Amino acid sequence: MKIASAFIHPEPRMRLEQQYALLYREFGERAAHPGLPALAALLACSERNARLQLAKMADRGWLAWRPGRGRGHRSELRLLLTPDEMALGDARRLVARGELEQAFARLNAPLRRQLLTRLPQLFAQDDDRSRLRMPIARPVHTLDPIKAYHRLEAHIVRQLFDCLCDFDAASQSLRPALAHHWEADADARRWRFWLRPGLRFHDGSPLDAAAVAASVLRLRDEDGPMRHMYRGLEAVETHHPLSLSFRLAHGDWLWPQRLYTVNAAIAPPARAADFDSHPVGCGAFRLQRHSPQRLVLEANPHYYRERPLLERIELWVLGGADSPSCFDLRQDAATRSPDDPLQSACTYLLPNPDGPFFAGDDARRRGLLRFLSQPTPLTAGDPEREPALGLLPGWRQPPVAADADTALPQGGALRLCTYDLASPPGLIRALEARLAGIGARLEVTRIAYPDFHRYRWWQQADLVLMSEVLHDDRDYGLYEWLGGNPGLRRSLPPGPRARLDADLLAIQQLPERAARMRAYQACADWLVREGWLLPLSHEREGLQAGDDIAGLRQGLSGWVDFRSLWRKD
Repeated sequence: MKIASAFIHPEPRMRLEQQYALLYREFGERAAHPGLPALAALLACSERNARLQLAKMADRGWLAWRPGRGRGHRSELRLLLTPDEMALGDARRLVARGELEQAFARLNAPLRRQLLTRLPQLFAQDDDRSRLRMPIARPVHTLDPIKAYHRLEAHIVRQLFDCLCDFDAASQSLRPALAHHWEADADARRWRFWLRPGLRFHDGSPLDAAAVAASVLRLRDEDGPMRHMYRGLEAVETHHPLSLSFRLAHGDWLWPQRLYTVNAAIAPPARAADFDSHPVGCGAFRLQRHSPQRLVLEANPHYYRERPLLERIELWVLGGADSPSCFDLRQDAATRSPDDPLQSACTYLLPNPDGPFFAGDDARRRGLLRFLSQPTPLTAGDPEREPALGLLPGWRQPPVAADADTALPQGGALRLCTYDLASPPGLIRALEARLAGIGARLEVTRIAYPDFHRYRWWQQADLVLMSEVLHDDRDYGLYEWLGGNPGLRRSLPPGPRARLDADLLAIQQLPERAARMRAYQACADWLVREGWLLPLSHEREGLQAGDDIAGLRQGLSGWVDFRSLWRKD
């Protein structure tokens, strides 16, 4: 009987399991009658050692072995477990001891999925009330604040680090964090911040004005997805260990908001080579473990604010597998209902004006986006999303303008690129059906998340499907989306991009939030009317928590702040 090996990466400690696999390949589950010499030859050892190994396997319950004694009495061997069953048993014991990484490393992909189905029984044996477990769909790619872009990385960075300012979602206003006070000059070109005394990073090193200055200068000087958002920083001056000033090229009433974003979280000046995956932060939680299978955060006992109410947060990387119901907290699309809140921002299409289909033809680009938008391709009653009439829920942008003499091409193919975690099948099917009306077909390419944001595929794309989820501050969230989204900036030719940059420069010089919000809507009107961006849907937030989980505070980005979570008795 030929079987696939249940093991990967053999190690010396797995010698016994390997020998059992040899026996199973030779005899399977049928009763066999091999003599000890034959078994020794199969296991490539002496007869004495073969007898010892068989005894060890029998003690573990893997096989039954009865040696033949005397003339005419044959030995009998019966194998009681398949190698897969044996591997799963060992993995379950490792998981029960908290050795998740070792358990998963010893299993192939099908057996990992089987192990996941048995997690509820394993979790039931562990009643640690200070811990919370949560599944995530993919590994975390970076924990360096200046590199964090996707909301998964951004959320975890916010648990591990703090910023100079914090934000209150209820009042939509800034509040003190590492800095207890700040002020600007009359034209908002010079901002001074005062730090709290006694701040330290997780490793005990001081978090002072020099550390803050070095961290903020990284935003301007080192590569990162939002680097150009800090190009207006001219200089940083430290006055004493608890105060520093920032000098800007232009007036910027949004500067404190820039220092609230996840990219501006304060990192230590001295960073180890593995800082990207094992950082030292200053936040409410510190990193205890980071492996391909699990990310573990533990409460920072020296946090300058209220200590987290839970001691330990475990994020389990389950890939595309359905997460068992035994997890304490899940953000799961399958649980969404019409009563769930809408995410801030939307899923949208970007046309590549220089892509093969449009080839620089602006009338063709606008005509196709108008055709795709009127009427909305979405069907009513979808519990996971609503049709988007604008960039934000409640906004209504004008329709895409179309040239009077524009005729849509009949037939052909358009290539749509999206990343693998943001490709709602129903939405893509709706676009395919709409294009079929003109005899065109949609060729969908789903790109792994890290590769998507390198944009090496851009020249081959006609349309790009993306999702934007704003953080709690809608004001600066819109500024960051319009000014910092790499896909949107790539889709705009030099002229329109310069216009958008000029509009944003004017917005940052408006001191009143209400005036800025009106200006954002005007930018959105122009982008949609000219066919540079087409809002398609607003997704709903799916959140499922156990009955004993309290302190749920869901932000506009959909994530729950781990600091406020606790468990009821």
